[in-house]
Amino acid sequence: MKTKLKTIELITFVALFAAVALATPRVCRAGQAAASPSPTPEVEEEKKSRFSGEVGTALTNAYIFNGLVQDKDTFIVQPYLTLNLMLYEGEGFINDVSFTLPLWASIHDINIPRPQNGNSSLKEWYEFDISPGFSFTFVKNWSFTISDYIYTSPGDYFDTSHNLSLALEFDDSDLLGAFALHPHFYFQQELSGHAGLAFKDGVPFASDAPEAQYYEIGIAPSYTFAEKSTYPVTATLPTAAGFGSNGFYGQGFGYFSTGLEVSLPLAFIPSSYGTWTTSVSGKYYRLGSTSSFYTNFSDPDQGVVAWTLGAEF
Repeated sequence: MKTKLKTIELITFVALFAAVALATPRVCRAGQAAASPSPTPEVEEEKKSRFSGEVGTALTNAYIFNGLVQDKDTFIVQPYLTLNLMLYEGEGFINDVSFTLPLWASIHDINIPRPQNGNSSLKEWYEFDISPGFSFTFVKNWSFTISDYIYTSPGDYFDTSHNLSLALEFDDSDLLGAFALHPHFYFQQELSGHAGLAFKDGVPFASDAPEAQYYEIGIAPSYTFAEKSTYPVTATLPTAAGFGSNGFYGQGFGYFSTGLEVSLPLAFIPSSYGTWTTSVSGKYYRLGSTSSFYTNFSDPDQGVVAWTLGAEF
């Protein structure tokens, strides 16, 4: 059994993420109070920062990655930080281009087998992901992101994996209004290492398995109650299905998931500290046969609950 994760370690880690983000120089964005009552366009342009991002953390009872159960029935903290640098803005076909740097970690009160290599002193630090890339907005409502999604395990639970990641999203609010579905399509191609089950000739976890592919389609319809109030409540129904090549899952179907997320803005926090939001969510997973069997959790029906606190800046 793993040593219990000390509270001070969690606080220190989360504080580090928050400190980096909140220490990032910020200037007034367009729409915020300006120094003079009638600023010129040039002054407004200077006040709009090219840097933005988000920071926060989630507390959850389980970690399911692309339909593969990593850990469950334990205490898991998942801090995150995303930094964005606007490179281009325009009114043509392409509306903006940004460099984006998402960082994400998963820290566990370990309830899984001992690390793969067994040499790390960071036993509770199950995963750390970094995915530098570029994001494009075009025709106003479409967005496309290309990145190198790098999965690492400071605790030595799995080998590092590099993946070509493509994400296509569409904001259909202008078309469907309150009934917008916000569809997305994600694709990942393993470049080195394996993010999936590494099947070869029907055998999982093969060291010489070929690089595999992962596909995901999903929607996230939402509705905001009391939209004009100080504390509007937004309910979202994220629903997705994951598929993969035979090398990723050992079969085509990986999982289906759906759930409910309820979020609330923390309007009492001054805007100079960012735009803060808190949310609670519950999600149901129906796993494919290989997805559940080869992750040591044979039940194909899984549930995940989470509480998240985060800010945009």
